[in-house]
Amino acid sequence: MHVLRGGKILKEKRRIRLSELGLVLAAILWGTAFAVVKDTNHLMPPSWQIGIRFTFAAALMLLLFHKRLKSMNRKALLLSILMGTILFIAYLVQTIGVKYTTAGRNAFLTAIYVVIVPFLSWGLHRAHPGAVNLFAAVLCLTGIGMLSLAGGHFGLGLGEGLSIVSGILYAVHIMITSSAITSGDPMAVNTVQFAVCGVLALLCGAFTEPPPTLNQQAVLSLGYLSIFSSAIGMGLQSVCQRYVETSKASLLMSLESVFGCLSGILLLGETLTIQTVIGFVLIFAAIVLTEMPAEKHSRLPVPASSAAGQS
Repeated sequence: MHVLRGGKILKEKRRIRLSELGLVLAAILWGTAFAVVKDTNHLMPPSWQIGIRFTFAAALMLLLFHKRLKSMNRKALLLSILMGTILFIAYLVQTIGVKYTTAGRNAFLTAIYVVIVPFLSWGLHRAHPGAVNLFAAVLCLTGIGMLSLAGGHFGLGLGEGLSIVSGILYAVHIMITSSAITSGDPMAVNTVQFAVCGVLALLCGAFTEPPPTLNQQAVLSLGYLSIFSSAIGMGLQSVCQRYVETSKASLLMSLESVFGCLSGILLLGETLTIQTVIGFVLIFAAIVLTEMPAEKHSRLPVPASSAAGQS
C-alpha cells in the first residue's frame, strides 16, 4: 500500500516537473519569436504578417480541435470574437513597435501587462492590489524611465511607446480571457480568436498595405511563428499550466521577456548598455513581485489559454 502511494506521489512530482519544463519551453518559443517578428518586418508589412500567421494557426487548431467547437455557447463565442479583435490590435501595435526599437526592449516593455492586470482587477472587481503591487508598479515605471534615458536623452521613442500600449492591450485581453475560458473549452476559444485575429489582419492588410512577397525566408519565419509560437506554445501553456501552481506557472511564462532579450542579442546582434540592463532588471523584478503567492497579496491569475504578451 505504501509502495503504491509512494509511486503515485513520485509520478505526480514527475508530471509537475515535466509541466514546468513545458512552460519554460513555451516561454522560449514566445521569446525567440520577438527576434523572428523583427526580422520578418523587413520582408512584409505587419498586417499581412499577422494575418497569415494567425490564419494558418487557426487552420491547424481547427484541424485538431474542430469537434470541440460544437460545445461552444453564445457567451463563449462572443468573448472569443472580442478576444480575437483585441489580440489583432495588440499584435499590430506590437509588430509595428518592434520596427522602431530592439527586440529585447519590445519583449520587456510588453511584459508590463503582468503589473497592469491587478489594477484592472481592482477597477472591475474591487480587488485591492495591495502594497506589493504598488511597489511593483513603481519598480516597473522606474525601469521604463531607465530605458527612456538610454542613449543619453530623455523620452520614450515611438517603438517603446507602442510596446507599452501593446502591453496594456494584452492586460485587457487577459481580463476577457479569464471569463471566456470559464464559459467554453480553451482550445475552442483559442481557435475562434485565432481565426478572428487572422481575418481582421488580412482585411487590414488588403486595404492599407501593399501585397506581401513570400520568399523562402518569409515562409520559414511565418511557419515558425504559426506552428511553434502560436499553436505549440499556447498548446503547451494550456496543457501544462493545469499541473503547476498558478503563481509559479505565471512566473515561468513571464520568462519570455528574458528569452526575447537574449534572442535579440544572439540572433540580431543587438547590444545592451549598463543603463538598459538596469531598466530590464527593474522591470523583471516588478514582474517577479507580482507573481508572489496569491495569499500574500491580491492578484488575478493569468488564465491558461491567454496569449497575452506572447509574440
